[in-house]
Formats: sequence, structure tokens, C-alpha cells
Amino acid sequence: MYNDKPLMAAIIGSLSTISAEIVSRIMLYFGIGQYSIYLLDSLVLTLNRPNFLLGLYINFSIGGLVGIMFYYALKTIGQTNLLIKSTFVGLVSSAFAEILLSAIVEGKYIPDRPIGDYYLHIVGATLFGLTMGIAFKYCIFKNTAN
Repeated sequence: MYNDKPLMAAIIGSLSTISAEIVSRIMLYFGIGQYSIYLLDSLVLTLNRPNFLLGLYINFSIGGLVGIMFYYALKTIGQTNLLIKSTFVGLVSSAFAEILLSAIVEGKYIPDRPIGDYYLHIVGATLFGLTMGIAFKYCIFKNTAN
């Protein structure tokens, strides 16, 4: 399993979403935002009933896909500045998710979210990217020089 680098990339991408969810829960505790990352992403399926387990499923699936795509992109663009690249990938994937959520759910099935929700998800996406980059560096590219 450890030699199957695309599988490791998918696992890393999936598990990196956990750090984003933790920071989003902390920010929710302090009154920033309305939905955690998992709850918001579950609305793509349920439309108006946020559910943690569905959000976990969706985030693990998308996080794994992002991890695989990032792994293959790194073969082309190289590993230098890995944390910057992974943070950028996290922010771009979050932007796509926000566009999808705004087009499908927001304003139709749930009321418009407060602006704090967007900040919460930007911070979560940044942490997702950083976590993924650190894990890639130490689990996938540990034997290669930059």
C-alpha cells in the first residue's frame, strides 16, 4: 500500500479534510459562520438538511480526488514550494465548491449565508492545503530531493 503513491495521495487528500473540519468547528464555536465545512457540503445532496456523515462522505471523496489530481500535477510542475502549491490547490478547490454551492443550494433551499461562513471556509481550505502538502512531503516524497 505504501508503494501505491496515487492511493496514498487519495488517502492523504481525504484525511486532510479533517483538519479543515476541526478549524471550522472551532470558528463556529466562536460565532464565526453558520455551517461547518462538512455540514455545508452535505447540502449538495440533501439541499436543505445538513448532515455530518453525508458531509464526511462528500469531503472524503472530493478530498481524495483532489489529492490524486495534485499528485499527478506535481509530476508535471515539480515539488519545489510544495506547501505553497498545496495551499493554492486547497483554495482553488474550495472556490469551486463555493461556486457549486451558491449555484445549487444557497438562496433556493437555504437562506443566504453570513459573510463569516465564507471566511470560515477560506481558513479551512488553507488548512486543508497545508495539511495535504505536509503529508505529501513526508509520506509520498520523503525519498526525493527538491
